[in-house]
Amino acid sequence: MEHTHSRRQPWLTLATVVATCLAALPWFISFGPVTGEKGGLVAAVAVTFIPAWLLLVASRNTEMAPRLRQALLLLGFSMLAVSVGNLLRLARALGAPLPTIPIVSTGSNLLIWAVGLAALLRIPLKPVAPGTRWRMCTDVAIAGIGITLAIFFVWSLPGFRGAPGTMRWEIMMYNGMELGNIIVLNLVLVRGTHRSLRRAVWWLAATVVIETVYLVSLQYGIGKQSPDHRLTNSLFFIDYLAYTYAAFHFLRDGAPVGEAASKVPGIWALNPLPVCAVLGIGALLILSAVHHADAGILALAIGIVAMSVLLLARVMLSTLESMRVVREKAERETQVQAEKLDLTRHLSGGIAHVINNMMTVVLGHAELLRVEAPPDSLARGSLDAITSAAYRVSTLASRLELASGQRDMDEGRTRLVEAVLLQRDSVNRMVGQRRDVIWDLTGAGGNALVAPSDMETIMRELVSNAGEATFHGGKITIRVREETLSTLPTGMSPCPPEGTYSMLEVADTGRGIPESDLPHVVEPFFTKSPRPEGRGLGLSIVHGIVASYGGGLLIDTVPGSGSRVRVYLPAA
Repeated sequence: MEHTHSRRQPWLTLATVVATCLAALPWFISFGPVTGEKGGLVAAVAVTFIPAWLLLVASRNTEMAPRLRQALLLLGFSMLAVSVGNLLRLARALGAPLPTIPIVSTGSNLLIWAVGLAALLRIPLKPVAPGTRWRMCTDVAIAGIGITLAIFFVWSLPGFRGAPGTMRWEIMMYNGMELGNIIVLNLVLVRGTHRSLRRAVWWLAATVVIETVYLVSLQYGIGKQSPDHRLTNSLFFIDYLAYTYAAFHFLRDGAPVGEAASKVPGIWALNPLPVCAVLGIGALLILSAVHHADAGILALAIGIVAMSVLLLARVMLSTLESMRVVREKAERETQVQAEKLDLTRHLSGGIAHVINNMMTVVLGHAELLRVEAPPDSLARGSLDAITSAAYRVSTLASRLELASGQRDMDEGRTRLVEAVLLQRDSVNRMVGQRRDVIWDLTGAGGNALVAPSDMETIMRELVSNAGEATFHGGKITIRVREETLSTLPTGMSPCPPEGTYSMLEVADTGRGIPESDLPHVVEPFFTKSPRPEGRGLGLSIVHGIVASYGGGLLIDTVPGSGSRVRVYLPAA
């Protein structure tokens, strides 16, 4: 697919340059399909045939979804029919004896539009997401009000009052066809397509905007009884350049096989068509004021106010809905993380229990062999190595048991603030003299009852992490307070019930924790420290101890500015 892109890109650049030059010519000479110039008709045949050919080629790509292939085939036939119509007009301009039958011409235009509309309806879309129907209704209402006001404005001009009934009916038919295109494309943009098709669909949306301006400008010239086809001829070439871009992106970015690929959850919050409608009516209002067209000013003014109110409501409601989706996603992620941690704790407890049982057998047999082995036996060295390894594994199992929170707590308890004070000397030795330790234990609180050994473990793990993260000359603050939690802070794990808690806080001025790592720091063996510097059990052990007391753990961090770990234990 990349090879196709690199081969097609120069042709697309050439087509852009040529179409831009063709769009500029009507402003200097009489040139274009609307005026019926031979050179303009030749150019019209070429610029309509290119996107038709690209779309038909794209529809043969078997890697695309079947619905998309059908849509591209219909759209290609529609473009091809337009090219054939321009070719017939060119033949008449060259003197070929071809009859002109108005009914057949009108019917062919209607058929071309119907085929193009069917192509838009066949583009594979995402399912209707909850809460998006109001978006569709609002966008369609804005588009409908916009084109209705535009038609009312141009039909109030003097040229339409005396126009033949056949012309009025035909122009009304074209207006209705364009309204149908706008409605369908609004639905496509609000529901959204597969990610790979977005650029192509955006270019299709651009063609609808261009065609609407083309139609309004053509009617405006008729209504003013001074037709000036420079803008309409120029817009014709710009329109089919946008079709060429859309066809190119369909050819390059086709959706994968199967309908499931197009059904990605979510919606597009951005739809440019309502904004373009408001801007277009605003331009007509300015044009009406400049030319003193009093008949259209009042309707346009009322209409643009209504459209602006609808657009503002859409933006506000979209913002609220996006916030709700983000909040629900965060809640789901928090719930999944809590369930994963709970499962990990249970798994850690089970593994620790099995390891302890196995190491008991290993140590027992090692001691029996030591007794039977002669003092000068070479086997004693091997038995010492086995015993040492078994003790290290048992220590790891004990730490895993702490991380699981599944343990018996028969040890006597003391107040949290007193247990913290008992660790003062060991903390100072652990940190050393190159970092300042600030003890803030003067406030009231710290009445939670905790086992001194558990507090020793918590302090050792938290201060060790803070010391590793803090540079020389940094500060570590240890604080004890009493807090009442009426609503749980976001990110607390586990989630204890509301109530009064004794809070131990260890804050540092170190490097902080990356935002992407924050949800995982309490998982066993998760570490970003180089081995063997970090073992990844520190915060998971603290988490397990806190969970066994029915408390909570909250970690705040600013990457590059430090971290703050708060331990909440139920107050006595």
